[in-house]
Amino acid sequence: MEKNSVKNFFLNILRGVLMGIALIIPGFSGGTVAVVLGVYYGLVSAVSGLFRHFVKNFLYLLPFAIGMAAAVASLIFPIQAAFEYLPLPTICLFVGLMLGGVPPIAREAGKPNKFAYILSFAIACAAAVALCFVPRLEAVSSDVAPDVGTYFALVGVGFVGACGFVVPGISGSMILMVLGYYDYVLGAGAGLLSLNEVGDNLLILLVFAVGVIAGFFALSFLMKFLLTRFKRGTYYAILGFIAGSVFTLFWNRAHDEDVGMFNPDMSVPLQIVFAALLLAIGFTAAYMFCRYAEGKDRAVEVKESADGDKK
Repeated sequence: MEKNSVKNFFLNILRGVLMGIALIIPGFSGGTVAVVLGVYYGLVSAVSGLFRHFVKNFLYLLPFAIGMAAAVASLIFPIQAAFEYLPLPTICLFVGLMLGGVPPIAREAGKPNKFAYILSFAIACAAAVALCFVPRLEAVSSDVAPDVGTYFALVGVGFVGACGFVVPGISGSMILMVLGYYDYVLGAGAGLLSLNEVGDNLLILLVFAVGVIAGFFALSFLMKFLLTRFKRGTYYAILGFIAGSVFTLFWNRAHDEDVGMFNPDMSVPLQIVFAALLLAIGFTAAYMFCRYAEGKDRAVEVKESADGDKK
């Protein structure tokens, strides 16, 4: 885990913004972004050890929370517009960002010299892809006033949706869509930002947040255990989830009845060229960021080792 500093604080706010963007997009995973940015293990460790070293871990988590909240509040409408008017280029940008972070994860996983690693990859990939084919429940209508049952359901949905925070490659927003609560929760957020029925929308989001936080803690303990006891197998599962989520992103958009993969009002060849360009930009940006982060981590390790030798 990084040492707390002003520079790292603002850098982690930026990382939180990227994670927050991922949480809005069906098929994309905030956990995947955390892995790509090299902060996944630090986040899981901080959450699972929050009550043992509260101040230290709270200060580490705070900038991520600020960044995610800022992203959801300020980018929910632009991201929706990007997917509406430039669906394929927008998807390719995020896919490029995901794939650019794969090389360092693959290095952590090592060679697939055991059948268990290959099986771990295959099962995780299949689980991510399977979300596309799970029958969706009837969407909850925002026109109906929430009752006690709705609030209990929101806690449960939030708990399950926390997978999008913690499990790389599993999209929390995709899970909400399957359960019929994606538009309901997103609508409450949009309504709150528009100052429409503030009390009701705020209560919906707070109850949903209770479930998310509970699920976040429970799943963080599980992932910390898996990364500690079965590190390589877990990394292969993460790679499988990422591979499956790439399929999920494209499948989701291709089967969207409102827009589809292409904007019919724009030239298809132009959209393809723009998509390829954004894919390359996303991949390069993520790859270079990961190389920078790896170099920074090595420099810190060397410095700490040298300081230890002096003592």
